[in-house]
Amino acid sequence: MNDEIEELCDLGVDLADAGSYAKALEAYESAWALLGEPADEQEGSAWILGNIGYTRFLQGDYAAGRDDLARALTLPGGDANAFLHLRLGQCLHELGDLARAGEQFRLAFAIEGEAVFIDEDPKYRALID
Repeated sequence: MNDEIEELCDLGVDLADAGSYAKALEAYESAWALLGEPADEQEGSAWILGNIGYTRFLQGDYAAGRDDLARALTLPGGDANAFLHLRLGQCLHELGDLARAGEQFRLAFAIEGEAVFIDEDPKYRALID
């Protein structure tokens, strides 16, 4: 992944943290556009799409977040990424699909352990007990 892509993703994180979700999405989409073709096969594609999905979660667009995060899990390195499983689980939880949310939380926990739930609402962690 090149420096420009990393800078755009870092900018996206900063913008999302500041609540500027639309601008964060623009930064992530610009990063995605810089990936080689086919973008779905490039290193970093899961990370970028995961950030897009998480930003949609932060916006309250849980269905779009679910779709982006589920797709990110299919990209290179995605399935081994606890962040993606956690965020997909959160979208599923908010959509009322608690069984599938629990599956994603258990996968995130299996990869990262308790640390993946630090700073998260305890309602998510409760689904894996």
